[in-house]
Amino acid sequence: MSPSAAEVVRYLAEIGQLRVCVTTRDDAGEGAVLDRVTLDTSAGPGDLSWSRSAEAAAGFRGALLVCPEPAPATAALAPGATVAACANPRLAMASVIGHFFSHLTADQDPVYAEPALALSVSASQAWVMNARIGRDVCIGAHATIGCSGMGYERDSAGHLVKFPQLGGVLIEDDVDVAAHATVQRGTLGDTVLRRGSRIGPHVNVGHNVEVGEDVLIAGHAQVGGGARIGKGATIWQSAVVANGVTIGDGAVIGMSAAVRKTVGPGEVWAGNPARKLR
Repeated sequence: MSPSAAEVVRYLAEIGQLRVCVTTRDDAGEGAVLDRVTLDTSAGPGDLSWSRSAEAAAGFRGALLVCPEPAPATAALAPGATVAACANPRLAMASVIGHFFSHLTADQDPVYAEPALALSVSASQAWVMNARIGRDVCIGAHATIGCSGMGYERDSAGHLVKFPQLGGVLIEDDVDVAAHATVQRGTLGDTVLRRGSRIGPHVNVGHNVEVGEDVLIAGHAQVGGGARIGKGATIWQSAVVANGVTIGDGAVIGMSAAVRKTVGPGEVWAGNPARKLR
């Protein structure tokens, strides 16, 4: 049975995460049934979301938002919204999903635009779940698509708590994923490989990454969660792109580079830590 916003707020208080709760609902959230977990930017009635930014509350259109302090005044909230300001919103959200929505973490069968690809995937012993896959897609031997990623948060005792992965993978048309590559499912929302992208052998694409059109990622490269790789960019062998970093359109990342900062369109970066060459 789906919980109400009020039930989740009470649970957050019980586990010591809740700092402030603000709501525009007359029933304090008792009647707001939470039937979906989604991104705060796309939330609607009945949706539970979280954000690293307290400012996200001002535009929130869902039922319950978990975010950092300070909580906004009720005047800033949309009608029907509740905001729970927490000490550690990521840990709070991981705890809520694990407690109330663990059933949503179950793997879902992939959806193929070309059903014949399923036979090829099976023959090559690739593992594909939680994915929507377009036309003219090639998936190499022993590739893994749609697995859970390294989503963890430390609790007050320093123990690692898993952030459940509820999202999927979207692979557009004319994409190649080479042998032994890994494409992790999104935490919330999708990991996306845009049309014409090429993912090399032993590459790891983290959760919620967006790989742009016609991007080339060469063998053994690592792309951290939430990174954005712009259209036509090239990432050469064994390079590492840190979580949340944006690589601009047409940029080139050299072999074994460790990129920790935003790379502008058309720029060439190399080294560890990576620096702009030109």
